[in-house]
Amino acid sequence: MRELVGSAAYYPQAMGVNVHAAAATARKLAGALTFALLATMLLAAAACGETSAPAATPPVSAPANDTLAGAQAIHTLPASINGTTVGATTEAGERESSCGVPTGPSVWYSLRLPSAQRVGLDLAAGGELDATIDVYHAVRSQLTSVGCQQTEGHGKATFTFKAAKNGLYEIKVAALQSSQLASFSLEVFLPTPAVQPPGAPLPAGGVNGQVDRIQDINAAYSVTLHSGVSYMVSLANETAGGCVSGGLFAPGTSSFGGEEEEGAPAGLLRIQCGGYRLFTPGPGEGGRYSFEITPRLSHRGIQRFHLQIAPANPAETAPGLSLGNYANARGYLSGRSVQVLRLYRMEVTSHSNLTLKLSAPQSAEFKLQLRNQNGSMIECDCEGNGSQTLTHQLRPGTYYAVVAVRNGSSGSFTLERESRTITSTSISFSSTKAAPGEGLDVDVKVTPAESGPVSVEIERFDPVFGWQFYREEQAFASGGLASIPFTPPAVGSWRAKANYSGSRTASPSAVGFTYLSVS
Repeated sequence: MRELVGSAAYYPQAMGVNVHAAAATARKLAGALTFALLATMLLAAAACGETSAPAATPPVSAPANDTLAGAQAIHTLPASINGTTVGATTEAGERESSCGVPTGPSVWYSLRLPSAQRVGLDLAAGGELDATIDVYHAVRSQLTSVGCQQTEGHGKATFTFKAAKNGLYEIKVAALQSSQLASFSLEVFLPTPAVQPPGAPLPAGGVNGQVDRIQDINAAYSVTLHSGVSYMVSLANETAGGCVSGGLFAPGTSSFGGEEEEGAPAGLLRIQCGGYRLFTPGPGEGGRYSFEITPRLSHRGIQRFHLQIAPANPAETAPGLSLGNYANARGYLSGRSVQVLRLYRMEVTSHSNLTLKLSAPQSAEFKLQLRNQNGSMIECDCEGNGSQTLTHQLRPGTYYAVVAVRNGSSGSFTLERESRTITSTSISFSSTKAAPGEGLDVDVKVTPAESGPVSVEIERFDPVFGWQFYREEQAFASGGLASIPFTPPAVGSWRAKANYSGSRTASPSAVGFTYLSVS
């Protein structure tokens, strides 16, 4: 470029050009070329990733309640709090969550109430935050875990705890170690107070209701029971995965007591996770009783139930309904009522083989039990459904058959009893020795003296090939005795065995060989 400018200036006259105008034009041309060259260089640098790095994002400040010492105080309830784990850290020596999962950054809140209260916590995690919420009772420098809940698939975690009067409680919201950090909302509130005794009157036909671990922490009903009268108490659990439990409390009870994490309430009678019981008030113990129902606190959501209390009928309590031999008993059971079992009494007069046959729809989940006179379980098909059969040897005595519902099932059934006396059979020749062609008898005896068909199988002995079948004779035992004539046709060794086929009331039996020498 400098050469071009110099050349124009050196020959001004020869070229016929104004020197100053030519110089100005040359300078403009040089500037344009220089700008284009610089632009090209910048574009090439950008394509090669050589541009300057963007300015760094300033670090996010930790939340004010990042540490236990800086816990945000909750002064009044209900309280709606917006919080975040973004920028939060984990303190040195910070306690792990009582939920049993590794956690990371956390923030803290503190709560102190002037009176004993049940407190509810409802955490809703934002974004992709997975978190736990822990509650600790703080006594000086010690933290005692009160409860914990981990967020579920929708980012929700809800539970309640009992706060003591003037007790200090530290609440920690912590992200799981692998979780994204995000904001959250926390509701702290006083749930609906627990129902106190005696409760609403229980209708004769029972009641449907629901409880949950947050708002409806219990339900209570009152019912008048009379001394010396037996009552069937039936509590049906009607929520899959739920577990309602109940307790019966005496007249005059003023409080159901504390909440229990798992299990039936305290009381005179307890039903764990649904079921039924028989209750009879003692002398002078008639009056208005209370029945409390509580949910399983580890189950999220509503837990529905059906409760009914009614006087037991003769088919539900001793002495039970008589069930004779080969008798058929028909009935209907429903786990959503007090028709939950049938009790049958059986008199066994001899050492017997007992068979109980239960016919029921395949959908019916019934238990078939055999109990002795003392109530001890002898045998039970406790996990079956549909038709079932129990067989057992019994000594003389009184026994009970029980048909009972499982899992709130319902349906009709037929129960048949079959008892057959256990027998033994013996066999003998009228003589142990005989001559060929000499007539004698094969005697069969059945004990006890039962009647029925008898078969006798006779064999002969071959010295090379051993015992060989000769013939079979049929007879009928009357009063336990049968006799079959036999005439051995040849010398040698003979033997016979017998089989008693049994009868409607007697079980079959068999006996081995008796021997005869013919010479």
